[in-house]
Amino acid sequence: MKWVDRLMGLPIEESPVEKVIEHLPNGGEVNKVYEARWVWYHTILAVEIFFTNILLLAILVVVSLK
Repeated sequence: MKWVDRLMGLPIEESPVEKVIEHLPNGGEVNKVYEARWVWYHTILAVEIFFTNILLLAILVVVSLK
């Protein structure tokens, strides 16, 4: 946990994932693919949450009209 290390004044080490990416050929490309997947994953998640909220509002309206 980097924030704890910063509070304690300890040296901050790289995460194991960063160490592995550095040693991979085309390590930068792996990072770009990860970032692109992260963006798509969270975009799909946001759309799903939006539709869930619409559904919940519709249920609320139906229940309140009864």
